Amino acid sequence: MEPDLESLVALNLTGLVGAALHRRLRDHFGSARSALRAPRSELRRVPGIGEITSAAIVEAGRSGEAAREIESAAAEGVSIFPHGGTGYPAALGNLYDPPLVLYVRGALEERDLLGVGVVGSRQATPYGLRQAGRFGGELASMGVTVVSGLARGIDTEAHHGALRAKEGRTLAVLGSGVCCVYPPENRGLARRVAERGAVLSEFPLRAGPVPENFPRRNRLISGLSLGILVVEAGEKSGALITADWAMEQGREVFALPGSVENPMSRGAHLLIRQGAKLAETAADVLEELPAIAPLLRRASSAADVSPIERSVLRELGTRARTAESIAAASRLPECAVTASLERLAARGLVTSEGEVYRAASGGVSG
Repeated sequence: MEPDLESLVALNLTGLVGAALHRRLRDHFGSARSALRAPRSELRRVPGIGEITSAAIVEAGRSGEAAREIESAAAEGVSIFPHGGTGYPAALGNLYDPPLVLYVRGALEERDLLGVGVVGSRQATPYGLRQAGRFGGELASMGVTVVSGLARGIDTEAHHGALRAKEGRTLAVLGSGVCCVYPPENRGLARRVAERGAVLSEFPLRAGPVPENFPRRNRLISGLSLGILVVEAGEKSGALITADWAMEQGREVFALPGSVENPMSRGAHLLIRQGAKLAETAADVLEELPAIAPLLRRASSAADVSPIERSVLRELGTRARTAESIAAASRLPECAVTASLERLAARGLVTSEGEVYRAASGGVSG
């Protein structure tokens, strides 16, 4: 059963209801729609809801603003995906605090599960900008989706690098609404990203870029990535927040070394001292990510096997394994692994006995 999009949009528009509070509302009232129709006195019985939040929920249920937001998004060519619904990125569904809804301009594809975040300082040096473009281009040319935040500096160059690759894909996660691109000089870049990937946000369509939005944006950059590369960052850079989110979410963290004379290298060097993997080339990143490593050595026999299916086959190897164990090893969402296994089984590349899968003899090698 598909989630109630209008009700989730209404709760999201309050700016006060996240995934945890939504779960408590659903447990108490049975559904988001019922919560929006509840009186303030009953809403206040839910842990975490006081006068301000209860008033905002009641107003959201009465105003009709959610329906207008959905209509406006459709008119702008923006899709809204509810948490738990078709089209919602599986990688974000696994987060502790996933967005209630996700606004998307462009299109998300299954191959975007093979994403690497490239982030860094807005006040980047020429060296940092060159390296961001290089990594973005190298990763994209290998079939990796480059994920970043469309900010000035490193993010901008990472997106440009990915777009220079012949079939490169890139995702831009905003700290504002998708109809309020920030910084404004990147509006043209955002249009190009949407043509070759997607521009995403959890914030309402025309929400402005207020400072508190960006740490939340950063958790989605890491959530959509199998690993995060910090190209250049000062000691207090927002890129380090993204790295923190990545570590909390179980993602790999990589850092590019720079000059000890450059203050913008200190954040990356700090991460390396803390255990981040030093990266000088895209290969250094791919080799550490089980789901992506096969992209370094594609076989000619894999023309009809997608990168994600190849990753699943590689993890399956010669042993019998469950989708759960393959997902844990590859760090891909279990639902994506299961779907890949089912497609591979339909083509005779794997066999199954209950929940256990085996590679068929003569299958594609990694």
